[in-house]
Amino acid sequence: MPLRKEEYRQIYSLVSSPEDVCIYARKLRLPEGVLEAVLNLKVVRSVKESYHFWKKRKEELLAEWEAGKSIVEIAEERRFPPVLIARFLLSAMGFSKKKVKRLALNGESSGNERLDMELADAQARDFVFSRQAHEKQRIRGELGEEIIKAWLRSRGAAFLSEDSMVKVAGAKTPDFLVSELRILGMRVAWVESKAVFADEEEHKHYMRKQLSHYIKNFGPGIVVYWYGYVDTILGENKDLLILDYTSFTHPKLEMLLNECWVPRNTVSGDGV
Repeated sequence: MPLRKEEYRQIYSLVSSPEDVCIYARKLRLPEGVLEAVLNLKVVRSVKESYHFWKKRKEELLAEWEAGKSIVEIAEERRFPPVLIARFLLSAMGFSKKKVKRLALNGESSGNERLDMELADAQARDFVFSRQAHEKQRIRGELGEEIIKAWLRSRGAAFLSEDSMVKVAGAKTPDFLVSELRILGMRVAWVESKAVFADEEEHKHYMRKQLSHYIKNFGPGIVVYWYGYVDTILGENKDLLILDYTSFTHPKLEMLLNECWVPRNTVSGDGV
């Protein structure tokens, strides 16, 4: 079921942290995953707006760290993801790009006990750009595709998944090419799975980068925005059917939809 634009705007304004997700999911009677997807969208857009501003000031950030502020404290003061702040600091310390990635994302030791502890704390608290956040999103993507496979089989549709397709250089291919599938009176030729919430801006992005190409090359199809979408994107293209989690039943659907992120303070050892 799509969200009305007013409902979406309310959620967008309410959620600013993983704790907000758990609180307002119960109050609004929505799956936690829906609110988390909106929060992730909000954070990523905020980062895009201010990323270069803070990157240019990495020497100032390093001076604050050397004066005793922790990575997480610097990040919280600026309302900026701690893993990205960590990368700026490591770059200012003179580490190469490859070394920065190994230290900030892969947990490699820097040889500095304080720095290593704070990098671990940044990882534990960053719900968008940490390696565990990336892994969680990867698992959600796989779960979504697994549910779609079961759904296609239950409808007797023949399909070819993207990893089974013969790749042509530069060719854009959907997650599934299907035959003998008719939904709501429309015969569809492909299905694309997206473990996101889609507002107008997000949907336009996917239309431009992928979906319009699939329609042109393969015909009518389905995009599944697992965590929902705003109702204003419905009917924009007669050859595109938009679905979300409410269109499916599967034993693993609950796993896809409900799991609050609970950050841990790895420096002090306190849990939240």
